[in-house]
Amino acid sequence: MQKTKDKNIRSLLRTGHLKKVLLIFPREKGIKFSNDTLYPFPILGLTLLASYFPKHYKVEIINEVTDEVNFEADVDLVGITGLTCVIKRAYEIADRFRNRGVKVILGGVHPSLLPEEAKEHADAVLIGEAEGIFDQLINDLEEGRLKPFYKNRVWSELNGTPIPRRDLLSKHHHSLFRTIETTRGCPNRCEFCSVPIINGRRYRLRSLKEVDLELSSFIRKEGEYIFLADDNVTANKDHALRLFEIFKRHRVKWMGFTTIRIAMDEEILRKAKESGCLSLFIGFESLIQGNLDGVSKKFVQAEELGNLIKIIQGHGIGIQGAFIFGFDEDDRTIFKKTVDFVQKHRIELPTFSILTPFPGTPLRKRLEEEGRIVDNDWSHYDMSHAVFIPKRMTLQELQNGYLWAQKYACAPRSILKRLLWGPRNHFFFFLMSNFILRGAQMDVIKRIKKEEIPIPRSQ
Repeated sequence: MQKTKDKNIRSLLRTGHLKKVLLIFPREKGIKFSNDTLYPFPILGLTLLASYFPKHYKVEIINEVTDEVNFEADVDLVGITGLTCVIKRAYEIADRFRNRGVKVILGGVHPSLLPEEAKEHADAVLIGEAEGIFDQLINDLEEGRLKPFYKNRVWSELNGTPIPRRDLLSKHHHSLFRTIETTRGCPNRCEFCSVPIINGRRYRLRSLKEVDLELSSFIRKEGEYIFLADDNVTANKDHALRLFEIFKRHRVKWMGFTTIRIAMDEEILRKAKESGCLSLFIGFESLIQGNLDGVSKKFVQAEELGNLIKIIQGHGIGIQGAFIFGFDEDDRTIFKKTVDFVQKHRIELPTFSILTPFPGTPLRKRLEEEGRIVDNDWSHYDMSHAVFIPKRMTLQELQNGYLWAQKYACAPRSILKRLLWGPRNHFFFFLMSNFILRGAQMDVIKRIKKEEIPIPRSQ
């Protein structure tokens, strides 16, 4: 049977009759999110998935942020990834192709968290990571016996990961940045986060030799920008230090995710700077100790955050600081308190969001048990809508407080005050970043203000 299959594949390659695949990143037309930029960042997930297809498959990637889906395209298979906030659009695309008889596979965060729901719109659902299970899926597809669900029983190691098919991205994608992954998984237990569910709690490391080879495949000149997709690049110090040496040798400029704990380690902070680190995305989450204790951040004291920020900025590294509104200890004063903190400590690029009970997370389970979720419209699960009843304020106060904080922080006067009076780390880079994001942030504010927010009778 295998010899016959190999012979058929060689015949397809020789005649040019390749199987055609469309991989789609869905997006509602005209809808912007607060982290949107002028040009979308290169998609890592779909370009990596594309690299797993056999040679007799011709793969095309469509990002609806900039590209149009041709629903009449001559394709054998459609793969769609779906975040919760755009899952309605993902299902719409899937249904239209299935009505034509095209096989559809759904994957990504939301289908992995709610596979039974996703299966109503797909021939198969890929749950979690593709590594270790994708070959079986393709084999079943070719033999006409697709199973409803595909999921790895164990977390796959990252060694041997192929180089993502960046060549499949359209010209509309950001040409200034390249995205790369060197680790996966998160050992923390934040109740609002789906990362440990999707990628596991075990921190897995990719071979640094393979990372070096991948960088060599696209680095063309000194000073190119790299965006690290790792959830916490410094969680393993030895791995991070060796990775920084590679970055230093390639002379890149990079950004990545970490925790405020990096400020407590002089060596790793210094090496990060020497390796070309421009900025670090740090989830501060809250300024209230009770909230920090509840999201696995007991390692930091709220009153020490200002000093830790100063240490990082003192090494010439900018901060993209993330804050979440709506924790149980938050009341109406949290919005001004947070904005004042951001301005006082000159956080170069602040981001605000509303606590969101994504499906499958411990947070959603708890809020459901407490009867506090009032909005199950998945399109509102974009971290800009209040969808549950807070403990110490009304839903309307949470929504309006978030909008006020977002509008205040992205005002030109606020941006200039932070950057001009701050440490001036990579001033023009952060000036450009703030004003690029400002357009999308103002669009989100205007759109939400026009919507009717569901307010339960108890309020």
